Amino acid sequence: MPTKREEGNLYLYFRILSFFRPYIRIITLVLFLNFLFIMFSTVSIWMVAPLISTIFESPDQPAASVSIVDNSGQSDTSIFDLNQWLKEKINVFFQKETKTETLKFLCIMIFLLFFFKNIIGFLQSWWVAFIEQRFIKDMRDSVYEHMLWQPLSFFSRYQTGNLMSRITNDINVLNESLEHNFTKIIRDPFMILIFVVLLISISWQLSLVASIVFPLTGLLIGKIGQSLKRKSRRVQERIADVTTVLQETITGINVVKAFSMEKYESDKFNKKTYEHFRTALRKTRLHRLSGPLSEVTGIGIMVCVLWYGGQLVLTGQLLSSEDFIRFIAILFSLMDPIKKMGEINNDIQISLASGRRIFDILDAPIAITDKPDAMVKTDFTGQISYKQVSFSYPGSEELVLNELSLAVKKGEKFAIVGGSGAGKTTLVNLLPRFYDVNGGAVCIDGIDIRDITMDSLRKLMGIVTQDVILFNDTVANNIAYGLADYSRDEILRAAKLANAHPFIEQMPEGYETMIGERGTRLSGGQRQRISIARAILKNPPILIFDEATSSLDSEAEHLIQQAIENLIQQRTVLIIAHRLSTIMNSDKIIVLEEGKIIDRGTHDQLLERSERYRYLYELQFSV
Repeated sequence: MPTKREEGNLYLYFRILSFFRPYIRIITLVLFLNFLFIMFSTVSIWMVAPLISTIFESPDQPAASVSIVDNSGQSDTSIFDLNQWLKEKINVFFQKETKTETLKFLCIMIFLLFFFKNIIGFLQSWWVAFIEQRFIKDMRDSVYEHMLWQPLSFFSRYQTGNLMSRITNDINVLNESLEHNFTKIIRDPFMILIFVVLLISISWQLSLVASIVFPLTGLLIGKIGQSLKRKSRRVQERIADVTTVLQETITGINVVKAFSMEKYESDKFNKKTYEHFRTALRKTRLHRLSGPLSEVTGIGIMVCVLWYGGQLVLTGQLLSSEDFIRFIAILFSLMDPIKKMGEINNDIQISLASGRRIFDILDAPIAITDKPDAMVKTDFTGQISYKQVSFSYPGSEELVLNELSLAVKKGEKFAIVGGSGAGKTTLVNLLPRFYDVNGGAVCIDGIDIRDITMDSLRKLMGIVTQDVILFNDTVANNIAYGLADYSRDEILRAAKLANAHPFIEQMPEGYETMIGERGTRLSGGQRQRISIARAILKNPPILIFDEATSSLDSEAEHLIQQAIENLIQQRTVLIIAHRLSTIMNSDKIIVLEEGKIIDRGTHDQLLERSERYRYLYELQFSV
C-alpha cells in the first residue's frame, strides 16, 4: 500500500501522465525527434575542440591528426575507449589536405549541424504544443463532465468560485508547467546522460571532481521543491477565495448596491487579494532561489575543474589540451540541462499541488447513478407514490422528511404548503432524483425511481422554479433548451401559451435576441414566462412548480397564472406555493410541518379543520 507521500507525489504524477495515453504515437514521434536533436547538439559541441585546434595550431604544419599515440607508437583505437574512438572517427571524416580546407569544412558542418538541429527542434515543438493543449482540454473536459454528473449535495459542499478556480486557475497552472517543461522532461535527462558518459570517457578523474558537489545541489533543490508544493497549494486556495468573493459580488450586485455595501465588499476583496499576495510572494521568492543556487553551484564545479584540470594540462599529465577544451565545452553545456532539471522539479511540485485540487473533484464519487439493469420509462399512467420516505442532507443527521407517505394520481393537481423549512422543496426534489432517499421509496406507476434511468425519469418531468435559470443565449434557444428536434412553429406556440410571445416580438431581434447572463435583460415575469414556455415545449406528463409566482407583482402573477393554466391541462401537477390563492382550486393539498404531513384535503376541507392551514390563509387574506 503506498505511503501518504508516495500517493501524494509519484502516484499523483502518474495519474496526470495517464491523460497523455491517447497521444502515445505522437509522443513516440517527439521522442525520436528529441533523440535526433540530442545527437546534433552533442556532435556540434564535440566539434568545438577540433575547430579550436585547427585554428590555433601553427599554420605551417599540415592538418594534424587528432588521434593520440601511446609510447609504443600504436594508436589506441579500442572501441571501449569512447573518447579515443570518437576522435579517430571524426579525424578520418573531417581532416583535409590543408588546415584551410579543414577549417572551411568544419565551419560548413557546424552550420549544417545547428541548422538541422533547429529544424528538428521546431518540429518537435510543433507536436509538443499539440499534446500540451489537448492534455489541458481533455483534463478540463473531464473535470467539467464529472462535476455535471454530481448530485446537488456536491454543489452545496463547494462554493461556486472554488469550483471555477479549480477548472480555470488550477488547470492553467498545469498548462504553464507543461508549456515550460514538457520538452525538457523528455530531452534533458537523455542529454545529461550522454554528456556524463562523454565526460567520463574523456577523464573519469575530472568527472569525479565535478560530481562531488552534485548530491548537495540535488538535496537543496529537492527541499525547495517540497516547500514549493505546499506553498503552491496555499496560493491556489487563496486565489479560489478571491474568485469566490468576485463571483458572489457580481451575482449579488443588486443587493450590494441596495445596502450601500460597496466599501465593505471592496475591503473584503482587498483582504482576500492581500492574503493571496503574501502567499504568492513567499512561493515566488522560494522559486527564484533555485536558479541562483544552481548557477552558483555550477560555477563552483567549473572553477574546481578548471583549477584541477588546468594543472594536469600544464604539467602534461593525464589529458591533452584538446581533450581539456572538449571536457570544458561539454561540462559547460551540461550545466544548462542540470539547472533546468532543478527548475523542472520545482515546477512539477507546483503542478502537483494544483493536480491534487483537480483530482479532489475527479475523485468525488457520483453518488446518484443508474443501476446496471435500470429500465427506460417513457410514459406515466398511474400515480406517484412516496412510501415511508425519510431524508437528511449529506453531513447532517437531522431528518428533513420523516417517514412521509403520499400518493398523487395521474391528472391530479397536487399542492404542498407549509412554513419555511418544512421540507416542501426537498419533497419535490426527490422525485427527479436530485437527491436519493435515506429510507423508504419514491415510485412512479409502482416502480421505484431508482430502478429507472435518470434520463428517462427526468424526461417525464418539467420543472418551473421561483429562481429561473436562463442562459446567455437567444430567446429561442432558451425555450428549446435540452431539446434536439423542434421547429420554430413549436417554439412560437409554446411562447404564446406562456404569454411570452408579445414581449418577445418587441425585443430588438425577436426570438434571436441574446438575453444576457442569467436572463438579466428580462424582468422577473418575463423570465418566468420563458421558463414556462420551455416546460410547454418539453411537453412532459408531470409538472413541478416550486413557488413559481411568489416574487412577482400582481400583473405579472396574473399573466403567469394564465400561462400555468395553459400548461397544466391534461397533466399531473405538483405545486409548492406561498401564495395560497394559486392553489385554492387544487384537487388535493397537504400541509407539511417539520418533515411530516400534518393534514391533507381540499382547500375548503383544510380551511375548516386545519389550524395551521387556516393560520397561513389568514396571514395572506386578513385585512
